[in-house]
Amino acid sequence: MFGKRSQSRPARDPTAESIEVLLGDAASRHPAGTWQGRAQHALTICACVTLNQSPDWIIFDTVDGIGWRRWPDDLPDEEMVRAPLEAGGHADPFDLLTWLQGNASDPWASGDGNGHPEVVEALQRWVINA
Repeated sequence: MFGKRSQSRPARDPTAESIEVLLGDAASRHPAGTWQGRAQHALTICACVTLNQSPDWIIFDTVDGIGWRRWPDDLPDEEMVRAPLEAGGHADPFDLLTWLQGNASDPWASGDGNGHPEVVEALQRWVINA
């Protein structure tokens, strides 16, 4: 009569893998190198605007290229990428992918973001021109 309640988790957002492939390709063509103290732009994306599971990301650049990393909830402050120009917000992974592909001016179509507008422009150029 009483059993274990099924605790089904939402499926992984299907665009998350495509996002990481695009970012990985750009970073392999133009690696940022060491980012500590060298990051010029940093973009934090909380991918909470989805019904599915998705990681959050930090996308950054240096004079050498672009880099990215997943942003877990328990990321120590010393591992957080800081830059003179930063932006961030909440985005649907689909909107983030659309922006990375160059089909939107920012990743905030279904969410909200703030910060320096030139951050999204600078980082998008690295991915599109990779």
